[in-house]
Amino acid sequence: MALPDPNPAAPSSGPVVPRGVDSLMIVRATPGHVPYLRRLKENVMTDRYRPAADEAGFAKWRELYCTDDYFADIIADPDAMLLCIGTLREPVGMVVLRRSDDHLEIDDLLVLTPRQGDGTRLLVSALRYAEVWRSRDVHIDVYPGNAGVEDFLRTHGFQQGGETANDLGRPMLRFERAVDRAAELAAPAAHA
Repeated sequence: MALPDPNPAAPSSGPVVPRGVDSLMIVRATPGHVPYLRRLKENVMTDRYRPAADEAGFAKWRELYCTDDYFADIIADPDAMLLCIGTLREPVGMVVLRRSDDHLEIDDLLVLTPRQGDGTRLLVSALRYAEVWRSRDVHIDVYPGNAGVEDFLRTHGFQQGGETANDLGRPMLRFERAVDRAAELAAPAAHA
């Protein structure tokens, strides 16, 4: 017997991909994930975000941000973390976390099929890491003109903080939010 759709009114944004329980698990990426995450990133960026205006710029983006070395450097960096959701060979989402002394930068928050909950699960995980790492705030830069992405971030407490550009010079919008310390501050009082 099939389970009922928990959100039957949700608009379809692509083919429904059957997924098992293991596709809900978020794991820290390993070198074994790299070819599959690289494919996921390239497909999502090609289909949705186009990080450069022309093919030459897109090829340059691919050389900078979509190589085995790019992913290996993130995995090896003690101040970065690459999380993925889905199975090893069929990831459905990924996110890069880069921490500094005072903030957490979220990069490459990408999902294969929007509006399936994968982006929310990855973002909530990123925010939990920000709490644990005692970051003051969280930043994420997004390409302008993606109202769905901007609305998604606003529903999770982000506000547009300004404008910036990627390494290829393409304009981006910076969204920011403070890290919620209420739970952290309440915990010691509960044990006192």
